[in-house]
Amino acid sequence: MSSPRPPSLLAQGRPTKLANSTSQPSAPGGSGTAKPKSAKELAKAEKAARRAAAKGGEAGGQNPPHSTGDGKDSTPASKGKGAAGQGQSQGQSGVKGQSAKGGGGDSNAAASSSNVASSSGPLAQLASAPSQLDPLQPFLHLDLPMPSSSLSHSSKSSTANIHPSIIRLALQYSEFKVVGANARCIAMLEAFKDIIASYTPPPQTTLTRHLPTTHLNPQIAHLIRARPLSVSMGTAIRYLKYEISLIEMEMDLDEAKSLLIEKIDSFIRDRILLAGRVIEQHAVEKIKDGDTVLTYARSSVVEGVLLEAKRLGKDFSVVVVDSRPLYEGKNLLQSLRLASIPTTYVLLPSLSLILPRVSLCFLGTHSLLSNGSMFSRAGTAMVAMMLKEKGVPVVCCCETYKFSERIMLDSIVGNERATPTPLLQDLTLSDPSPPPAPTSSKSAPPPSSSVTPPKLPASLSPLSLLYDVSRPEDVTVVITEAGLIPVQSVPVLLRDYKPVQGRNT
Repeated sequence: MSSPRPPSLLAQGRPTKLANSTSQPSAPGGSGTAKPKSAKELAKAEKAARRAAAKGGEAGGQNPPHSTGDGKDSTPASKGKGAAGQGQSQGQSGVKGQSAKGGGGDSNAAASSSNVASSSGPLAQLASAPSQLDPLQPFLHLDLPMPSSSLSHSSKSSTANIHPSIIRLALQYSEFKVVGANARCIAMLEAFKDIIASYTPPPQTTLTRHLPTTHLNPQIAHLIRARPLSVSMGTAIRYLKYEISLIEMEMDLDEAKSLLIEKIDSFIRDRILLAGRVIEQHAVEKIKDGDTVLTYARSSVVEGVLLEAKRLGKDFSVVVVDSRPLYEGKNLLQSLRLASIPTTYVLLPSLSLILPRVSLCFLGTHSLLSNGSMFSRAGTAMVAMMLKEKGVPVVCCCETYKFSERIMLDSIVGNERATPTPLLQDLTLSDPSPPPAPTSSKSAPPPSSSVTPPKLPASLSPLSLLYDVSRPEDVTVVITEAGLIPVQSVPVLLRDYKPVQGRNT
């Protein structure tokens, strides 16, 4: 950093040299001769830019914002002042030169700033740029669920070769009628069974080569149009394609189709249903009489654990924490009430109020990542973090077929957006403006379901993320069908634990 300018140079009276700069181009002294010349050249360049901006109109989109701002701030009366500011440092603008003068420079600066504010040049565009930016820009790579009308439209390019079971399932995915990793995977495999049962390979082809690529891939792509595949669905698809590749070409068609359907049934039974039963047996041992168990949203595995504990006669209560956008905890609340389990239902903002009562936490997950993080319903990370800070054990219940080799450090790059329709409907219902009166007494107003909601302001950008990523250190233990493991052992199970060998034995 350069030392401050000596007082002797400040006492030489730069304002006097500034006032005489137009009539005396050369000042005495070798060091001051070059600076007035460069300042004069800069003043000429500013004047030329100002003329070009005047010819181009007030928009001035052709000129860079810095030069246009200098031209508007540097009036002919204050050109010398701007030159004096440039004499100290060529990188400084004319506005800085005026502020250094004081006195009349302040009034000129105020007048020039008002001109900039009232203009529509590049500076004004930059000033208004933050208001024009989309606040959802970090999430624009995440697509919204496909509308039902687009998924059900029958045309050669969209659903001409799609099986009816896949079309129906895609509609259920897009409308969130089938949610949850296990439910989505089982529904997809059941649809694949229908596809295989009605499949006939074209002439001159074989099932092994035609079914996994030409026939199944368009069906899977249609499901992806509705919603991105879950990790569990990806595991099931890879398993099915692997079993198809093991079929011998000489095998009879009916026998091969029966074998594939049997393999799908075995995957559902071994990797999902029986794995859930084993997890329930391990997790029930953690519940003691008098415990208050907390769970977030709804997990089919956690629901099975709570129902199994009640069946065994354990005395405990449950706290169900729920939040937008799906409010899955309401379905879990109804299931627990039917089982006569004392249950408290709270929303996520009220979590801190019930933490002193909680003694144990069970959480389900969409996927368990290789670094031990849970990729689960949005809000799970906050629940796990707050319970960890309070010293409450956080138990993750997850089947091994949900393990993923991926590592995610945030929930922005890879996530899924839910449809904002429920949120917009709530805002429409809370609108205090009265409905328009009917134009005639003969025509009755349409029902509320057919009323088109009013247009929302352009400044409203609804965002509903479905998943988040929790920290590995917030999870106490993971319960799988292979036993109780720490989160650090997830890569070991991915490498060594293979309960389904994938062989036609």
